[in-house]
Amino acid sequence: MSLRDERSQAERGTEGKGGGPPRRRRLASDQRGVVAVIFAGAFSAIVLAVAVVIDYARPPTEAVGRQPALPAAVEAAAPRLALPEPDVAGRQDADAFFKVNTLNRQDGGGRQKTMMDADKAEVVAAAKANMLTNLLKAVGIKTSGSGSSVAVKTGRGTIEVALVLDNSGSMAGQPMSDLVVAAKNLTSVLYAGYEGTDKVKVGVVPFAGSVNVGASNQGAAWIDSGGLSPVHFENFAEQRTRFQLFAALGVSWGGCVEVRPSPHDVTDSVPTRNVPASLFVPMFAPDEPDPDNAEGNGYSNNYLSDSGGRCVAPPTCVHMSRRGRCTSWSTAALPAAEAQARTCKYDGGAVASAPGPNARCDSRPILPLTEHKGAVAAVLAEMRAMGSSNILDGLMWRWRLLSPEEPLTEGRPYSDPENSKYLILMSDGKNDLQAAANHNKSIYHAFGYAANARLGATATLSALIAQMNAKTRVACENAKAAGITVYTIAFRLEKDADTRALLASCASSAAEAYAAGDGAALVQAFEAIAREIAKLQIGG
Repeated sequence: MSLRDERSQAERGTEGKGGGPPRRRRLASDQRGVVAVIFAGAFSAIVLAVAVVIDYARPPTEAVGRQPALPAAVEAAAPRLALPEPDVAGRQDADAFFKVNTLNRQDGGGRQKTMMDADKAEVVAAAKANMLTNLLKAVGIKTSGSGSSVAVKTGRGTIEVALVLDNSGSMAGQPMSDLVVAAKNLTSVLYAGYEGTDKVKVGVVPFAGSVNVGASNQGAAWIDSGGLSPVHFENFAEQRTRFQLFAALGVSWGGCVEVRPSPHDVTDSVPTRNVPASLFVPMFAPDEPDPDNAEGNGYSNNYLSDSGGRCVAPPTCVHMSRRGRCTSWSTAALPAAEAQARTCKYDGGAVASAPGPNARCDSRPILPLTEHKGAVAAVLAEMRAMGSSNILDGLMWRWRLLSPEEPLTEGRPYSDPENSKYLILMSDGKNDLQAAANHNKSIYHAFGYAANARLGATATLSALIAQMNAKTRVACENAKAAGITVYTIAFRLEKDADTRALLASCASSAAEAYAAGDGAALVQAFEAIAREIAKLQIGG
C-alpha cells in the first residue's frame, strides 16, 4: 500500500469517528446556510417594518392636511348653535365647508361628523379617512385608516356689544321685520351657553331723529334738571327749566335728550355739574307761533295759543267812537320770535293735535348692557319706524352704553384685558335735519334749532347735513381710539354713495364694514358679525 493510500484511509477513518477536519468543514458550511436564512428573514422583517412605518406614518400627515378643513367646518357650524334646528343646519354648513376644503384629494377628504351642543356653546367635528398603501400592499395590506377631531368653544374673555339700530320712518314694514330677525339671530349666537352670566352683555340703542334715554332717568345726576347747561334756555324768554314747562302743561317728558354742545357732542366726557355743558338737556319742543304771529311763514309744531295760559294779550282798539271811546278791540300780532319764546302760555295750556313738546322723540328707550337675552328680545320687538335719522346721536349713545362711567355705568373698564367692546351701527338712511324758511331756520331737533348755530352759522340743508356728517366721522374716530371695535352695516343704500362711504369710514376696518341690499343679506351680515365677535377658539 502506498503512502498516499494509507493517508487517505487514515482520513476516512478519522471522519468516520467524528473528530477530524472533514467534519469541521461540513459544519462550517451548514452554519453559513443557517446564517444566510436568518439574515434573509431579518432583512424581510426590516423591509416590512419600514413599510409599516412609511405607510402608517402617512395618515397622521394626511390628518394634518385635513386640519384646515375641520376648523372651517366647525366655524361654519358654530353660528347655528342658538338658531332654529342647529343640528340640521349646523351639520349641513359643516359638511359643505369640509367638502370645499378637501376637494381634489385622493381619499376624497374622508368622512366627517359634526356634533352640536348649544348648552355648552360647543361644536366638535371629527374626520376619518382610509388611505391606499404604497409598500404594504405587497404583503396584502391595501388600506390604512386615520382620524382627527377639532372642537370650537366660546373664548375665555368677556364681551360687551352695543347694537345701534336705525328706527327712522324709512324702516317701516318689511325692513323693520328683517332687522328684528337679524338682530335676534345675532344675540342668540352671542348668548349661546352664557345667558345670565357676566360673559356676554348686549345693549340696544334704537335711534331716529334723537335717542330716548328713558323717562325714568329724569332725576339722574347727569340730566340737566336745574338749567345749568348753556343751551338749556336758548329757546325761551324766561329761565324756566324744561321740566318746569312739562309740569306746567301736565305732560310727561318723553325721555329724549338733546345733543350736547361742542366739544361734548363727539366725546364720551363724563357729565358733571362742574362742567355744565357736559350735562344732558331734556328735549322740549317749543310751541311755535300762531298763524297770526307767523309773519307769513310756516311752522310745523303750533300746539298752544300764543295768548293762552296766563299770558295777557294787550288789546288794540280797531274802532273809536266820536266821543273817543273804543268800540272794537283786537289782539295785536306779535313778532314770531317773541310769540314763540313766551313761557306764560304753557301754564295750564292744552296741547292740540300737533306733535307737542315731545316732538322728534320717536324712538323707544335704550336698553343698557344686560346679561339677559329676553330683555334684548323685548326691546327689539317693540321697535317702531318713525322720524328722521341722526346717525351721530345713535353712535354716541352706543359708545356711552359701553362706557364704565356715567351716564351709563354697566360697561367694564377700558383697561380690562379680558374684555372686548363691540359697537354695531346699522342704518338705512343718511343724517337728516329738515331746514325751514322761518326764524328758526329748521324744525326742532336734537341739535335744537338751526338758528342757534350749534351746527354752524350756515343753515342750508346741505350745510347742516355736512356738519352732522363731519361730527359723525370725528365721533367714530374717537370711539375707535378708546379701544372699541366698530362694525357698520349700510342697509339698502346702493343709491347713496355718500352715506355708504360715511359708514365704511366709521368701521374699524374694511373687514368690519358691511353692505346689505335686502333683508336676506341683512340677516347674513348680522350672522357674519356674530361669528367674528364670538371669539371662537380652536382646540383639538
